Amino acid sequence: MKTLKVLGSVMLVSTMVLSACGTKEKEPASTGTGTGDAGKTAANQKLDLRWFIFAPANASLPSADKDFVKKAIEEKFNVSLKIDYLPFGTDYDNKINVIMTTGDHPDMFLANGAASQKFAVDGLLADQTPFVTKETMPNYFKWIKEDEIKNYQLKGIKYSRSPMPFQRNTYGSYYVRKDWLDTLGLQPPKSYDELMNVMRKFTNDDPDRNGKKDTYGFSAAAAGGKLPLDFPGWINNGLVADFMIDDKNLEFVETQSSLKLQNVLQNAKDMIKDGVVDPDWFVNKSPQHFDKAAQNKVGVIWSTDKNISLESVPNSVQSRTKQIDPKADWQPIFPFSNQPYGWKQGTTGGASPFLFSKTVADKNPEKIKRSVQILDWLASEEGYLMTHYGLEGKNYKKEGKKITIDPASYETDVVKNGNFLEIWKFFTNLDEPSVLGLEVIDPRVSDRDRAILKFVEAIPKHAGEPVALAPPEGMNIGDFRKEMARLQNVVLFDDKDASNWPKYREELMSKYKGQQIFQSYVDQINAVRPADKQLKPFK
Repeated sequence: MKTLKVLGSVMLVSTMVLSACGTKEKEPASTGTGTGDAGKTAANQKLDLRWFIFAPANASLPSADKDFVKKAIEEKFNVSLKIDYLPFGTDYDNKINVIMTTGDHPDMFLANGAASQKFAVDGLLADQTPFVTKETMPNYFKWIKEDEIKNYQLKGIKYSRSPMPFQRNTYGSYYVRKDWLDTLGLQPPKSYDELMNVMRKFTNDDPDRNGKKDTYGFSAAAAGGKLPLDFPGWINNGLVADFMIDDKNLEFVETQSSLKLQNVLQNAKDMIKDGVVDPDWFVNKSPQHFDKAAQNKVGVIWSTDKNISLESVPNSVQSRTKQIDPKADWQPIFPFSNQPYGWKQGTTGGASPFLFSKTVADKNPEKIKRSVQILDWLASEEGYLMTHYGLEGKNYKKEGKKITIDPASYETDVVKNGNFLEIWKFFTNLDEPSVLGLEVIDPRVSDRDRAILKFVEAIPKHAGEPVALAPPEGMNIGDFRKEMARLQNVVLFDDKDASNWPKYREELMSKYKGQQIFQSYVDQINAVRPADKQLKPFK
């Protein structure tokens, strides 16, 4: 097959799958990694494996001779591994739906929560009980607790999905061009009104001093869907992330269809009317809004990536912007003095699952067993180090549990080869080496970057839901979300103001089963909460 590289969101990815086809390697005599089952010699016959995974739009796999992760996997586990990948989002969802419908199922694949629920209900997923255990995946269980897997399952359906290791610390923050603030004589905004004033100034007062009106206060990426959580009206109105548990009032808050959304939508309409939002925000696909920020066109962005404004990260928005404007200085801000939270802690509910097809399990269970071994190796110290930092002795130095990165070598071997480790670290796509007892030293990290990380880590976060939530059997949350997005857009683009939202919400709660779905969520949460902390009925 032909290898296709990820060329970014400008491609017609809905008709194209980006692939990296494996070439067969010489079978090894021994593997000897010492990482449980993941490191045992693969004495069985050589297998051809095909995976379908998420990958950043700005990363691509290199030729086989430069892909040391693929080479290590194929040698250790006696496989020829082909990776198909697309950016997380609508195009990926459409493609995996087509794949599962046509029956040409990968040996291992990823999906978002809603899609995995549908595949499970439709009976397309393998029972993972014999495959994913502490014995078969000892390294994986260093990242995930047994109770978390138990609470991740769908009621009334066999064990069909497992959460990938997820970021327990979260780093959602707004970022502002501090150098633009200085140019315009402004202070970092500490309230929503101050933030809006900054955005208007960034749009109208030529903050880059190029004599042109070619900058915007803010950008986001809706990919033609619903209002992104990037818009500051969400946090300004006390709606943080997808779901919230209000422990003070013992209520479950479904953020995206809350009655408070009326105010969020009105805030967004006002921003659009003021002209402070990049006019392409609705059609932008991530990371196009970040690309515009890096091109000196946008002054405020939202990101959950703690590295986005670090000068020590070669592909960060900060590093890319400085290539155009050496004075560029992206700094984090929390402009919501009226709100207690800026984001929420990581939960299994936000973790995407890894999945196996029932068809593959029935016809060739050995392919699933071998995939499980490889996934467990990716979660091991050896796999984590290789997929995050490169090759020991070349891209980093290891002294006991202390890891020191060699930035120049990493730039040459990884970044300049499609930044391909961003793809291979899909299974442990989180920056928490402490889980494995590792301390990482990056000599590129400056005092400036350390101050940024400290600020972002300190932004207050509310506790997330304790279980992975699923709608009642026979109800499709996807239908609800699709209509919800449509009605949000009616408010944003057709209605004169947001006053119709309560009426639209009532339709969502009745005709599209929102009331029943979210009451089911409340019941699932109450099943694992103490008797004195039971949530009230959803309304």
